[in-house]
Amino acid sequence: MNEVFETLAGVFEELRSESEDREYSVQTEEAKAASRELKKKQKAFEAYLSKLPKEDREFVEDYMDAVDHVHYKEEQRAYYQGIVDAIQILEGLGIIPKTAKVRELLRRIGR
Repeated sequence: MNEVFETLAGVFEELRSESEDREYSVQTEEAKAASRELKKKQKAFEAYLSKLPKEDREFVEDYMDAVDHVHYKEEQRAYYQGIVDAIQILEGLGIIPKTAKVRELLRRIGR
């Protein structure tokens, strides 16, 4: 089952990475606006960083890398939660059967 989980995790990650190019993709106006705002602030942030002493700049960059990593992991968690929710909805509607394999998949994804 671990091999199946790893394969599914790879497929899910590929789908998630290609979400903007897919036929059905969720992109809210709020997310688009936030992305535009971040791009505007990114230039000012980079200019600010360039004025900092090297040690301070490296500290801020290291912190921002950690923030980006946590953001990525939270995004991934939310994506997996959506998959788990969708499977549970399909089970509840009787579209997919409630089997031990489905339960095991949900358990592994939900870790």
